[in-house]
Amino acid sequence: MAQLTKKEIEEILARKPESRYKYFIRTVAAEEEVWGLADDEGWLMLEIEGEEGDALAVFPNPEFVEIFQKEGGFDEFRVEALDLYEFFEWLEDFQEQKMRVAVFPTPNFQSAVMRPEVVREDFEAEFEKEQG
Repeated sequence: MAQLTKKEIEEILARKPESRYKYFIRTVAAEEEVWGLADDEGWLMLEIEGEEGDALAVFPNPEFVEIFQKEGGFDEFRVEALDLYEFFEWLEDFQEQKMRVAVFPTPNFQSAVMRPEVVREDFEAEFEKEQG
């Protein structure tokens, strides 16, 4: 996968959450990897204002995780990749636990907060398009 330029990163981060969500689905479907921040307890969960419970923070590329880690003050976490199919299994667990997914948060914590079943459906739709 090609490295993103600083300009591309800035442009993508400037997008609205919905646009970044679509970028996440397309990129992850192509690369088959989801990125996040992990420590010994597991992956980073974010509190979501106005919602019960936490949401798993997920990213499409390691560059965005690194920016979020640095600017968000998550130095104790490490950048980690997860196979897309393992991520699907997580989504099933999250659905049962009524948890959410914070897709592609920016350094100021703006993200698309999605129900796991919606994320999964959107990936399935993307795969169908690719095979079309």
